[in-house]
Amino acid sequence: MRMKLWSAGITGLVIGVSAAAGQAFFKIQPPVAYAVCMICHPAVMVKWGMNTFFGTDLTISRAFILFPSLLVVGIVIGAFAAADRSREVAWRPAPARKKYMAILFGFLVAVFGLLVGSCPIRIGLLVSYGSVTAVIILVSIVIGVGLAAAYLRLRKESVE
Repeated sequence: MRMKLWSAGITGLVIGVSAAAGQAFFKIQPPVAYAVCMICHPAVMVKWGMNTFFGTDLTISRAFILFPSLLVVGIVIGAFAAADRSREVAWRPAPARKKYMAILFGFLVAVFGLLVGSCPIRIGLLVSYGSVTAVIILVSIVIGVGLAAAYLRLRKESVE
């Protein structure tokens, strides 16, 4: 069954207007804007563990005060189970030619993600709630992705 574009648009409009009306008239606060992120959730999991086992008082979202965010653990276990079921579990050499640069760039992505404090999906949610800071961050992400794509395209053309 195929959903028509206008149907999805009307559904989104009804949900958006209902959420805004509920917040305006019934003082319903927006939910904690968390999404599927492999940067935010490990950070929350580490903070929760430090607060629970070492008695620290690190700031974490109200959604994870009693129980940690186990999303990352579930994704890793699920990915391993899927790969095992498909008989694809094996040690393979990395496809990157410059392995140390790949490690460095992955580390920088994680560091910048933690500096921003959230993933792009959460930033999109915060933009929809009217956060000016999130708008600036989202524009910065778009510019960064555009510059990276232009760099990769220029590098590919210079190799050929």
